[in-house]
Amino acid sequence: MNWLDAEHIITAFGPYFVFAVTFVIFLETAFILTSFLPGDSLLFLTGLTLSTTTLWLPDWAGFLLIWLAAFLGTQTGYWVGYKIGPPLFERRENIFINKKVMAKTHEFFERYGTRAIVLARFLPILRALIPMLAGISKMDTKRFTKLNFIGAVLWIGVFMFSGYLLGNVPLVKENLETTVLLIVVFTTLLLPVEILRDRLANRFAKRRK
Repeated sequence: MNWLDAEHIITAFGPYFVFAVTFVIFLETAFILTSFLPGDSLLFLTGLTLSTTTLWLPDWAGFLLIWLAAFLGTQTGYWVGYKIGPPLFERRENIFINKKVMAKTHEFFERYGTRAIVLARFLPILRALIPMLAGISKMDTKRFTKLNFIGAVLWIGVFMFSGYLLGNVPLVKENLETTVLLIVVFTTLLLPVEILRDRLANRFAKRRK
């Protein structure tokens, strides 16, 4: 079983592939050690497969299950950081985990919290890392949950729903890998570009003062 190949995962589980995708998406968003699993490409191919295959499970139920996995996975990552992070920091303070680093992490979420939580959805690895750091820095739980909800909706919408809508387009079918790659590249740039834009705007504002 090749868990790194999105297409193989869907094919291997046949009519029950939605449950396999749900499981993978939960793990990919919840834990750093499993963040290497496919995410963006798996969602796109899942949406495409739902649109072109008749299953015993309604399409809307497939969307709901996978959205829940994305939401609960990120929420789990947050709680792991919230519960385990501080005790670990207190016991093993070092160059990577210390009060200065914690202060900078907290400052980052105070400044970029909304954009970081939502846009990190579109960055592999950071999908699992950012929620854990938010938990470690004690970001407000209600605020995080709200942003997690929005981020999960956008992530599922951009990848899974686009795959569902484009599933019957011949040009997409013939250039599937290129289509997925273009969407992944575009969405991956959202957070870095937003942070760069914010910094440039701040520098410009300081110069004007």
